[in-house]
Amino acid sequence: MIPFIHNVSPSNFPPLPSLHNLLLQMAAVRAGAIGLARGNRYLVFSTNTRKDWSEDGRNESGNESDRASIRKGKGYGVSSISAETAQSRYTQRKKMTDLKLTLCDWTLVLAMFGLLLAIIDCEISAGENFEDFSVFRHRLSLGIRTSIILSTLILIFVLICYHIADTKIHLIESGADQWRVVMDRRRIIHISTELIVCAICPFPVVDGGSVTWPMLGQTAALTSRHFKLPINVLLALPMFGRMYLLARYVVMHSALYQDCATRTIASLNQVSVDFRFVMKSALYAKPLTVLTVTSVIFWLIIAWCLTQCERYAWYDANPHIPGIQHFLDFLWFTIITFFSIGYGDIQVRTFCGRGLAMLTAIIGTLFASTLIALVSRKISLSSSEKRVNHLIDESKIVHRNKDAAARVLQATWRVVLQSRREEGTNSLRRAQRNLLKSIIKFRKSRLRLRATNDEEDDFFTARKAFLETEEHLTKVRRRQNELNEQLNCLFGHVQSLTTMIQ
Repeated sequence: MIPFIHNVSPSNFPPLPSLHNLLLQMAAVRAGAIGLARGNRYLVFSTNTRKDWSEDGRNESGNESDRASIRKGKGYGVSSISAETAQSRYTQRKKMTDLKLTLCDWTLVLAMFGLLLAIIDCEISAGENFEDFSVFRHRLSLGIRTSIILSTLILIFVLICYHIADTKIHLIESGADQWRVVMDRRRIIHISTELIVCAICPFPVVDGGSVTWPMLGQTAALTSRHFKLPINVLLALPMFGRMYLLARYVVMHSALYQDCATRTIASLNQVSVDFRFVMKSALYAKPLTVLTVTSVIFWLIIAWCLTQCERYAWYDANPHIPGIQHFLDFLWFTIITFFSIGYGDIQVRTFCGRGLAMLTAIIGTLFASTLIALVSRKISLSSSEKRVNHLIDESKIVHRNKDAAARVLQATWRVVLQSRREEGTNSLRRAQRNLLKSIIKFRKSRLRLRATNDEEDDFFTARKAFLETEEHLTKVRRRQNELNEQLNCLFGHVQSLTTMIQ
């Protein structure tokens, strides 16, 4: 059910004095820009069925004989929005947009709160300082996991409210009454994916169990060993998928999204103000800042995930290494893998670690290519700078070409002088060789000047062609004026001769 524009009946038009005004009003109505009445009229149409439309027509007709002039149908395409209704819908949309913005803020706060608690719980579970206080450690971990579950439930509820507000905004924009109109398959899959990603969290149990994973290495002794990875750590890693809420927060709080004028211009140009458009605009405005902040956040997240995947594999061999040392080592490993260096001093021994290393290498390659593209765009010259350099180079090459031509004339004159003298032939041969060198140099400079003229940009070529054309037209006009003056003079002489003959 999509809103569309119904043809306005000609009976509603006021009498027009001319065909020109009639065509102008028909064009304005077809464009939907103005109404034909003197007051403000909003030509907004909806696909909703109006129950009172046929009744109003029946009451206005009065009898059965006048019903033939009433429109038949189910009421679709009827002008259903007045000025008051349009203002009411605008007010409702503004309220729902403010509510959507507030819910977006709360989803980010709850998601980051649960993620922070999950990080603290993983560090407590793996910390060696709590070995003598196992009861306190278990109670603290249980309390943290319970808080994570509660924050996750609240997050899911707020996220559902966010999508309800978003659906209501689409209903207001489309003018429909049923939520099924805007709930297509793509939106349902999108909402379901968000709920699944935000629902992943550790279970609030004292001993959540563990998963036995094989160790990877270059020797048979390492590949035959296994280690246990706690399930709460394994469930804490996918919680970083909640970072997409940070991207949504950045989009909804950006100046491009909150500025009505920018959104209107983007809508008229069929551009959606989404995460892709906002990030491209930010990269265009501040490329180094965006890439630096994004890279640092990515390094910290991958380094912590690698620490959780690998610290239990290294625990049997080196049980006294502190957790901060593991984090710093894998932060170094993440950075050198990100830039495709790979010294080999730190190795990963789990499937999880190798998968994260592959992801780091792929993202690093994409970031490197993006950085190269941005740097090349920054160091590239503008059209004005290119024209300045082109004019300077062209003037230098023209000067060299003239100098080479003058040297050819000098060498030619010296050959002529040496040929007239009766001295030895050595000086003549030397002058001829100089003449040949001057001719070759002149040819090279002429070819370089021709190549420079061929390499000039389109704007400069068009401007030069325009100036040449204008110069030719000026000459033609001057010649026409001269011919007109001569014709006027000739006409004057003819008149004087005619007068004398008479």
